Amino acid sequence: MYKIPLARPAIDNSEIKVVSKVMKSKWISSRGAYINKFEKKFKSFLGGGYPISVSNGTHAIQLGISALGINPGDEIIVTNLTFGASINAIINCGAKPVIVDIEKENWTIDLEKIKEATNSKTRAILIVHVYGIACNIDEIKKFSKRKKLFLIEDCAEALGATYKNRKIGLDGDCSCHSFYANKTITTGEGGMVVFKNKNTYKKALKIKNHGMSSKKKYFHDLVGSNYRLTNIQASIGFEQLKKINKLIKQRKKIFNFYDKLIDDKYFQKLPKNNWSTNSYWYYVIIIKKKNNRNKFIKYLNKRGIEVSPTFYPLNSMKTFKKYSSGKYLNSNYIGKNGICLPSSGLKKKEQTYIVKALNDAKNIF
Repeated sequence: MYKIPLARPAIDNSEIKVVSKVMKSKWISSRGAYINKFEKKFKSFLGGGYPISVSNGTHAIQLGISALGINPGDEIIVTNLTFGASINAIINCGAKPVIVDIEKENWTIDLEKIKEATNSKTRAILIVHVYGIACNIDEIKKFSKRKKLFLIEDCAEALGATYKNRKIGLDGDCSCHSFYANKTITTGEGGMVVFKNKNTYKKALKIKNHGMSSKKKYFHDLVGSNYRLTNIQASIGFEQLKKINKLIKQRKKIFNFYDKLIDDKYFQKLPKNNWSTNSYWYYVIIIKKKNNRNKFIKYLNKRGIEVSPTFYPLNSMKTFKKYSSGKYLNSNYIGKNGICLPSSGLKKKEQTYIVKALNDAKNIF
């Protein structure tokens, strides 16, 4: 076990008590009061939309794609720098992903590459606010509207991030969120998809529950699936949302500490700009001296610090090779040289220990 884990879920007595309450009520599956309470509180936090709780973040994307009416064979443009869930959801819906590179400065999907990849088969753009960094939403949204394309936001890592002083998650036709254990708030597994259009939301509610009619039980209006969240998980999420602002502030302090003490000469830090704020999910550094990433990871692991490589670019994996074309210079650079540092639940002495270990490592390699 690592002395300092990559992520620490912020679970305390409030979550333990509410789970006990739900267990005693016997409403432990996908029916119960906390499903609706969690969705309402999430809507309040975002400031709008029509949220539907689901079993995980991947299913949030799949439900969004299905409800928007994207058909097998339709193309969806997606960024090369993302976790595999983004592209897996597209493939599992029968659509065809088209992988494009990121911007060098912002690490998010490149609008010029989107334009180059768009054709008559394109139905949607799936943007990923990777590592809590906001995409250039306004420009992408203008293009998607002009081309009559759906815009789907993968916000799995970006809960609480802002773009031009508005919270991420309400600009696309739908936004997709994850509550996995390493996220800002967690339900263990779980997710949320938030729709802009009420009719699409109603359609998604049916698909989520096996396509069953809301008026006639066991009568199926649509081909659906089971994307349901449990009442137990929803109760945890409800309690987590009560303290989300506090959790984000705690993470921000850790990011600020790293910003001040990590050496700019040896490490490139997360992008910053004057039009957005990060969600403070994982603090990412890029090792400027090439071919040292794996040495750093092994060294830090030996010191008891759990770190991880950044996401491997989709085009670098045989599974997704056929959906890619070109060199993807920007995403491949980050994918080969990036490290994610522990960024949640850290005491000051742990933060100091991590920075010291980084400095020791740079002097060795």
